[in-house]
Amino acid sequence: MAIVKPENMNFSDKNIIMIISGLPGVGKTTLALSAPDVVLIDTDEGMARVNPAHRKDASICKTYEELLSDIKAAEGRYKTIAIDTGGALIELMKDWAMRTEPTASKKNGGFSLQGYGVIKSEFLRMSADLRRKFNVIFLFHTTREKNGDEDFYEIVVEGSTRSLVYQPADLAAYMHIINGERYLGFTPTMNYNAKSAYGIKGLVKVPEIRDGEPNDFLVRLFAQVKSNIAAESASLKPQQEAYEQAIAAGIDLIGGIQKPEDALTVLKQIRALPHALTSQKELEAAFKEAVAALGYEYSKEAKQYVAKAE
Repeated sequence: MAIVKPENMNFSDKNIIMIISGLPGVGKTTLALSAPDVVLIDTDEGMARVNPAHRKDASICKTYEELLSDIKAAEGRYKTIAIDTGGALIELMKDWAMRTEPTASKKNGGFSLQGYGVIKSEFLRMSADLRRKFNVIFLFHTTREKNGDEDFYEIVVEGSTRSLVYQPADLAAYMHIINGERYLGFTPTMNYNAKSAYGIKGLVKVPEIRDGEPNDFLVRLFAQVKSNIAAESASLKPQQEAYEQAIAAGIDLIGGIQKPEDALTVLKQIRALPHALTSQKELEAAFKEAVAALGYEYSKEAKQYVAKAE
C-alpha cells in the first residue's frame, strides 16, 4: 500500500454517504429523490406519499435478500441509492439474521446480543460496499424525546444501533421546519444529532419546489461538496511547489558536504530555506543520515562537526 502525502490527496471524486432525519411528513423522501441519478429502495412505502411529478425509479423490498439483489441490479445504472428508511432496513436485517445466523435468536424466540453484533457488522459492510459504487442516502424518521427540559429528536431505529448508523456517514442533517420554511441542520445541537463536513455546516434552507421547477437540491449540494473538496486540494498546490523547491535545494546542499566543517554550515543553510509542509523535518533527517554515513558527529566542546574517532 502506497503512503500518500496530504498535499497529494484528492477526494473530489469520492461518493458521499448522507443521513437525512426528520419527523414523518416533513419531505425527506422528496428531498432524497433530488439526488443525482437516484433510485429509491422503498422499505417504508415512502414513495406513495411523494408528489407524482417528483417520483423516480424505486425498488419495493420485503426481505433483505431482495434489497441486496435490487442494489446489485442498480450497479452501473444509477449514481445514488436512497434507502427509505434506515429503521426499516435494520428490521429487514434482523429478520435476515434470525433466518441465517443461529446465534441471532434466543431460545425464547427473541433477538440476541450476538444478533445485534451480526447486524452491526453487516451494516458497515453494506455501507462500505455501497460507497464504492454509489452515493448513499439513508432516511430516518425521528421521534421526540425529553433531554432534561429540552426536546430531543432521536432517529427511529433499534437503540443499540443508533450510534452505529452515523459512523460511515460523511454528512448527517436533521430536517425541520422553522417559521414555515424547511431547513437541514448539519451541526449537532442539544435538540438533534447531525454531522458536518467539507464546508457544509449549520442550517441550510431547502427551498419549496414550485410547479415546473426541477427537484435537484441534492444534485446541487453534492456538487458543492465536490467543489469544496477540490478547492481544499487546490489550496495545497502552492505549498507543494514550495515543498519540492525546498527539498531540491536541501538535497543539493547536503551533497556539497566535503569535510566535517561543512556540515554545520549546511545545516544552518537548510534551516534557513523557505520551507513548506514537511520539508524541514525531512531534510534534517536526510542531513543526519548523510553526516552519519560520512563518519561525522557533533562535538559539544568544539561546537562543530568532527570526524568520529576510530
